[in-house]
Amino acid sequence: MSLRHVAILALPLLAIACGPEAQIKRQPGSWSQKVEVLKLEGKGASPQVQAQMQKMFDAMAAMSVCVTPAAVEKEDLAKNLEQMGSRGQNCTFSNRDATGSTIGFDAVCKQAGGGSMKLTARGSNAPTEQDIKMTMVGTDAAGKQQGTMEMRVRAIRNGDCKPSDITLPDLPPNHPTVPEAGLKP
Repeated sequence: MSLRHVAILALPLLAIACGPEAQIKRQPGSWSQKVEVLKLEGKGASPQVQAQMQKMFDAMAAMSVCVTPAAVEKEDLAKNLEQMGSRGQNCTFSNRDATGSTIGFDAVCKQAGGGSMKLTARGSNAPTEQDIKMTMVGTDAAGKQQGTMEMRVRAIRNGDCKPSDITLPDLPPNHPTVPEAGLKP
């Protein structure tokens, strides 16, 4: 499993928000996110590759996103985690804590052609900030470890939305991550 596959699988998880039961909703407004690559090991995981990946994440941190009240209402980590399988991720969860002030999950996602990706995330959640440490460990079809990526994702609300913020378009009603789509994992 390549580092590219690790990054592609990790990026959707960077949008973690809180779940529906005893949930702590993010406050609408301007949000920025910083991703810190803590560990990168495996084939092709040189210090230069880690520095390049960190540089990409640092460039993304310079952007702020306007999280609208409508977007906050649609955020549902528990449903998003359940629906990873229906979006082709083929994940099985052994733990899902998406409520309250903590976030945590453990999953194993089978990869096309064999092998798997073990995902672990733990962190804190509040209306104005989130801090999550994620670890991804890839193995080949024989179960041999191929690579590890550990990262810390911190998101913070910076006040009201600004004209320079990126406002993401609403997802279509039939999109798998929209709660009213009614799709089952």
